[in-house]
Amino acid sequence: MSRLPRRPLVLAAALVLAVTALLRYGVLVAILVLLLGVIAAVLVGQGPIWKPKVHHQELPAPADDPVIGFGEPVVELFVSRTPPLAHLGLSATVRSQLDGFALGRTRRIIEAPDLLVHAAADAETWPVVETAVQKTMALARSRGVEVRPEGQPRLMQALALSAVHGVLLAEWRQLEDGATVWDGATARIRASDAFSIQHISDEMERRQLPELFAGIARRPPDFEVRLLLPYALATAFYLRLHGKPPEAFAA
Repeated sequence: MSRLPRRPLVLAAALVLAVTALLRYGVLVAILVLLLGVIAAVLVGQGPIWKPKVHHQELPAPADDPVIGFGEPVVELFVSRTPPLAHLGLSATVRSQLDGFALGRTRRIIEAPDLLVHAAADAETWPVVETAVQKTMALARSRGVEVRPEGQPRLMQALALSAVHGVLLAEWRQLEDGATVWDGATARIRASDAFSIQHISDEMERRQLPELFAGIARRPPDFEVRLLLPYALATAFYLRLHGKPPEAFAA
């Protein structure tokens, strides 16, 4: 943000106010107004008025971001709320760095504007989103979830938004590492991606559960409906890793 209002404008405004104060209230008030104007002008000249919030400034990549395998998602992976990659025995320092980096990236992705609009206009992104949503709806029906027709558009939009977040995360990985390396059906990604998936899923659950439940007429007792959100995200992430790295990127 530019340095507005600039120092001359502030001084001019202070002078006008001081003259007005002199005519109405006397010398002492006029001096006080002029003094405050000078102080304001000095502060304006020291730098920008506005600075970005800290969480918009992404942390540097962790020194140790191990490569891990990521297979086609199954919904059971998201039942437990245990920390990501607990089985790897990562040190507390590495986990802290990965988690902090992933949290910053998550906020960049979550706060990116008009994601659904941009995704719908992109010939490469939208088919991935549609496929992820279709797979998620098929999973829901196979587990006994019954959809309420009048609320289905809200439910589908919540799933689509989760899927778009997954696509964006996959494109970020491709930009940093190049085309995805595959071991059969298993993609090679980074440990920080697993942390990002969890953070985005948690945030989407807080924001989108009302939209999700708006389209559900019946919930089976043995299936958590909230799992549809991380499943859609992870499925879209996995599917997008098959594509070429994007040529341009903004989040």
